Amino acid sequence: MRALARILSAQLRRPADLAARYGGEEFALLLPNTDADGCELVGENVRRALRDLGMLHALNLPSKIVTVSLGGATNMPSEGAMDCGSLVATADRALYAAKDSGRDRLVMSGQVVAWPCAKSA
Repeated sequence: MRALARILSAQLRRPADLAARYGGEEFALLLPNTDADGCELVGENVRRALRDLGMLHALNLPSKIVTVSLGGATNMPSEGAMDCGSLVATADRALYAAKDSGRDRLVMSGQVVAWPCAKSA
């Protein structure tokens, strides 16, 4: 966890950026005034830095190292206001799409195909 915290803090370069533990092994990065490309860049930098660290995880087959799956979501004022709960649910769906498509990757919310009649997480 400490190694991941160091990686996250190294990627958050602006005073308003924030990393927080969201659940057991889940973290949230809040990047105000960041578009989808910026979100994807930060997420990919986090993913690559953790992979390059090469921390052993014998149960994570086939790589046997700790990896990260990331789900990203953005909301810009020009797109219409989205409440915080909807933004988190959108990022959560993207996270599970990343996990379901092989892990060790980032999926942005625009890349997630909505399921008919799907409920928010």
